[in-house]
Amino acid sequence: MTKLLEERFSWSRRASAASADDWFETLLHLGPMRVMVTQNAGSNTAKIQAHGLTSDEAGSLRTKHGGTISEATWLTAQNTPQRAPIRVRGKLAIVSTQTELEAANNSGAVPTLWIPASLAFGTGEHATTAMCLRHLADIARHLTKTRWSFLDLGTGSAILAMSAKVLGAAEVLGTDFDALALRTAKENLLNNKLNSIQLKRSDVLKWKPARTWDVVAANLFSGVLIQAAPVISAAIARDGHLLLSGVLRNQEAEVLASFQAKGVAFEKVTRKGKWISARGKRVS
Repeated sequence: MTKLLEERFSWSRRASAASADDWFETLLHLGPMRVMVTQNAGSNTAKIQAHGLTSDEAGSLRTKHGGTISEATWLTAQNTPQRAPIRVRGKLAIVSTQTELEAANNSGAVPTLWIPASLAFGTGEHATTAMCLRHLADIARHLTKTRWSFLDLGTGSAILAMSAKVLGAAEVLGTDFDALALRTAKENLLNNKLNSIQLKRSDVLKWKPARTWDVVAANLFSGVLIQAAPVISAAIARDGHLLLSGVLRNQEAEVLASFQAKGVAFEKVTRKGKWISARGKRVS
């Protein structure tokens, strides 16, 4: 069995909302892309999750911190649960089954992507992803370049990378530290016949960009965004665009300031629940 196939377990537990930020530090050894902390508005508890774990990693977390372990079941066209199609600015639709994809392609209404619900973050329903999709559609509509490039840092399911391609990007690269997320991304590219998109396993905190991109998306933890702001900013072409997401409202000012210090001017910030997404442009 390969290491990739071994990384199919998840661990989760409930914790107090007040301790939510501390869990990022506690689970830092897992890497920045494998930990999720979610909290509903008004709730005094948070859900702590770690994905893409080996059996030993998951067992160790349960021994140290309690909680429960689950094993991923990869979803197919036959057993994928349905949800209402997600529509983005009248330019793009996202559906959950192959049947819906085929019907949409036959109708020719708008370009449509098939993204089954899966373990990896990013089916289009979470507030951070939904806000990014709208920002991306707005940017694509106003780009004057006929050929533009797109870099997706923390690609997850590759939903943003695929959306960029469908919206007109000539060159697309998605990166992620999480091998399990990249497996999901590869399956999604295959399902949607978008094999021209490149995928690469990479840790943004150790990454050094060798070139620049017209549009850069970074849907990452706030702490990672702040640390990586210099290299992320350096990857944006002059007058190029930046999409930020995965940012909690109480961390908004610090995250935006770290990019403003590197020459990014933010044009729009959208907020939904406790999350924000920002769209900026590199001006210096």
